[in-house]
Amino acid sequence: MEKIYYLDNASTTKVFDNIFDLMKAENNANFYNPSAAYKNSILAKKKLDEARSNITTLLGGNGGKLYFTSSATESNNTIFNGVHVRVGQTILISAGEHPSVYNSAHKLENKGIKVIEIPLLANGKVDEEKYLDFLKNENIALISIIHVSNETGVVNDIKRLVKLAKEINPKIIFHSDGVQAFGKVKFSLNELGVDLYTISAHKLYAPRGIAGLWIKNGIIIDPLLLGGGQEGGFRSSTENLAGALAFYESSKKAFYDFDKNYEITTKIKSELVSKLGSIEFSKFMIINSDDSASPYILSLSFDKIKGEVLMNALDVDGILISTGSACSSKRAGNKTLASMGLTDSQVIGSVRLSFSPYMEYDIDYIVSCFEKNIKRLYANVKR
Repeated sequence: MEKIYYLDNASTTKVFDNIFDLMKAENNANFYNPSAAYKNSILAKKKLDEARSNITTLLGGNGGKLYFTSSATESNNTIFNGVHVRVGQTILISAGEHPSVYNSAHKLENKGIKVIEIPLLANGKVDEEKYLDFLKNENIALISIIHVSNETGVVNDIKRLVKLAKEINPKIIFHSDGVQAFGKVKFSLNELGVDLYTISAHKLYAPRGIAGLWIKNGIIIDPLLLGGGQEGGFRSSTENLAGALAFYESSKKAFYDFDKNYEITTKIKSELVSKLGSIEFSKFMIINSDDSASPYILSLSFDKIKGEVLMNALDVDGILISTGSACSSKRAGNKTLASMGLTDSQVIGSVRLSFSPYMEYDIDYIVSCFEKNIKRLYANVKR
């Protein structure tokens, strides 16, 4: 079997072996419904709430409660369907949001709610000057700004952005999508000051089908799913106990290994960028972030060639990358990169690499495959 180098960890991650073992044991020996009334179910409910409490502690969010959902997309949809925003009020989102935020927000325009996108600077961060203008001149009810960009790895200063908003209007509700931040950059929810925060398990070596929405005490959101009243009436559906326990175990490992993982991914990214910078045609390569970006994500653009073609060529060599978020890869363009000021040609020529500290990468081989394929693709470009 050929060697595979998986560089799409921002899309999803390989589940740890011990997580499989844990889930098998839970689904076999402790399969009881946590919402039932007999002893075994009461014990299951206790384990569920312990997982919830432990993840909340890792988040530094003891001033709120974590609700388990099936996905970050569900969490984000719940916010925009559940927060009380009236006609005449405005929702503020960044131009670099995940589609589950972007599409959920803009759907509310059908109800007469104004939605404004904050443009991005060339480095991918939110344009703070424009942000302040909107805060001062619009009737803002809800703000959603991604913590770490799923496209570029750029880290927004959420603590500062929350502070600026709350100084103007303390009643503004502030949400941040932290899917690419949790376990990968250091923060505490209580210090950030956010009201709502989204996390997801399958970005941290746990399975798909379990995620979370943290809600600050006192914030009221209507439930998206109605039914048996699970999750304190906030999210009906039989609870995914095995998934919640897996989420905590993988999160715990990410926090235990945090410094080591950060150092490893920083080294991988730095070495790759350095060696790509020395290949032929590197003068056409653009790095779509700055040095403050997360070491887990690298966005590159190559002018005049198609990122999708490069991705497919590298796939043949056993190198798996993406052209951006898997949730938007089938859509034309990339609104995040476009908002950063890239030309249409540069947007089309973009690819995303995302790293795992638990995988080995032959950087020289990866770079040689990039060079080989880029050289071939540029040979066909009319000059």
